Amino acid sequence: MEAWRLACWPERIRKVDAAGRWVEFGNDIARELKILDIEEFVEVLSHSLREERGFNICAAVAATFVAVSSAARCPLVFDGHVPSSTTLHTFDTSNSSYSPTHVKGNNLNWSSILLFPSLPTSKFDWASRSKAVEVTINNSSVFLSGGKNLQYGFRRAELVVGNGSDASNVGVKTFHWSNRQDESKGMNLSHEYMNVWHEANDYASNQFSLNAGVMLDQDKPIGTGNGSVSGIGIERTFWKVLDRKNNVIWSTSIILDEWQNWGIVVDYVKNTLQVLYSESYDPLEAVTDPVPNDNSGGGQFHVGILKKPTNTTSVVWDGYQESPIYEGQIYGGVFIEDSSRGCIST
Repeated sequence: MEAWRLACWPERIRKVDAAGRWVEFGNDIARELKILDIEEFVEVLSHSLREERGFNICAAVAATFVAVSSAARCPLVFDGHVPSSTTLHTFDTSNSSYSPTHVKGNNLNWSSILLFPSLPTSKFDWASRSKAVEVTINNSSVFLSGGKNLQYGFRRAELVVGNGSDASNVGVKTFHWSNRQDESKGMNLSHEYMNVWHEANDYASNQFSLNAGVMLDQDKPIGTGNGSVSGIGIERTFWKVLDRKNNVIWSTSIILDEWQNWGIVVDYVKNTLQVLYSESYDPLEAVTDPVPNDNSGGGQFHVGILKKPTNTTSVVWDGYQESPIYEGQIYGGVFIEDSSRGCIST
């Protein structure tokens, strides 16, 4: 049993709650779990307990333990955590870590697209310092490409990182994020979705992507490599991690009521990808070996939701999208770290 679970025995929680002794509880738990910075742990736990009263006290202990003992510890190339003080309007400005202009529906502001959901903190967020953000799409989520062509095939909104030639495109980098489903704004999995990906500078391919739903015939693997495993025919309720040639290198079920945590190690030197994964507050584990992949060409990191059409020829410019729609995907703990010396936050 994980150490933090010992702190969550119902009888112990009831006694502490009845006496209102949460600070003493935090100190006791910090010592039991061998947390080095006890003051930090108690501060974060106190905040978590206030936030979690409507959910699960045990979740607060778990989130705090993970945040303090397993926080990102490798050199950061990009920090996409959303500070607790951030407002929705921050994303409309250059004060955001993400692009204020891309990628979203024409004439829409991020403040009308994003939400701050009330739910337990993700694995790599700290309840007192950072929070989750939900990216939504609706009928108006039609992107104006190149300033002149509306992508009527897609409904899309993605928070974008980088300029295509920044430090996240060299050496060995690990791309981290956690995502969670909003059951009131669920995906229609009869469509194909791209939720997270690293798009090459030529806009014609992705070094990797996380997809869901029914894969389009147009997205079958290109040539051979990594077993040429097509996403076509794989259960629509599975996440599918694709390489640059659209081979599925790993898949797992979409979970409706828990955080799913991801790390994609992109080795630009050896041209390989490796997938790390966990659920809830468990440590990330490698679920694939490093596999060959063309990581050349630079690119940008997209986190959000891109819904592809059905009954389409071009995918981008035509096809069927039902109406009305209002769908979302929740994200937390987004960051890119330098793993050139083997350092990976788990």
